[in-house]
Amino acid sequence: MVPGVNTAINLTLGAGAVPMIFVTPPVVTPVSGPTGQEAYMFHFNFDTDAPKIFAETEEYPESSMDFMAAVSTDLRPFERRGGKLIISASVNDGIFSGASIARWYRDMNKKMDGKATDFARLFMVPNMAHCGGGPATNDFALNELNAITTWVENGVSPDRIVAANHNASSPFVSNIGLFDPRIATNFPAGGTRPLCVYPKISKYKGTGLTNDAANFVCVDPREGDHDLDDDDDKAD
Repeated sequence: MVPGVNTAINLTLGAGAVPMIFVTPPVVTPVSGPTGQEAYMFHFNFDTDAPKIFAETEEYPESSMDFMAAVSTDLRPFERRGGKLIISASVNDGIFSGASIARWYRDMNKKMDGKATDFARLFMVPNMAHCGGGPATNDFALNELNAITTWVENGVSPDRIVAANHNASSPFVSNIGLFDPRIATNFPAGGTRPLCVYPKISKYKGTGLTNDAANFVCVDPREGDHDLDDDDDKAD
């Protein structure tokens, strides 16, 4: 805790959204006061209140989960139309779980007979906070756009996307020790790393600067380094 600074990101961002969006029926709450948003959060009962995200009523026939989450795993219509999809997700997002996104992708891959990477690829961003920030290589929007454009227009699927780091702090609570400082030393400002197609992760080759994406390869941690293909050893 830092005196005078609210470091409770989930409380700050969720105090209004949880009662009025993520439960059914919604609970209209004032911003402050004894029945306000913070009071609602502090009295939130995970045993009885959390299941309301899946609830439906006559007045609200669609649950919060149904309209807020992409839960379908059958993307065959999208695939048949020739659609291509790149998903990038934060590993350290304090609001939405990167593990849930990875689980959805695995389930979708099973539904698509293990051929999800033919049209959809997931790139997880280590240490990135909520949609950005953190000691992470979170600057990759232009390279991601170029990757999806090349895939759609030229049929070349992305095996990795180079990302850069320009800021080792969170966008919400800068410089208050949210991250272990040892993490930041591995992501020096101005450095680049490859984002790899899930479930692969980047691995240092053992030589060269550690802030240069060219010195990293993408490996599957489940199978070891022998999973590498020729393209992984090429610098972008």
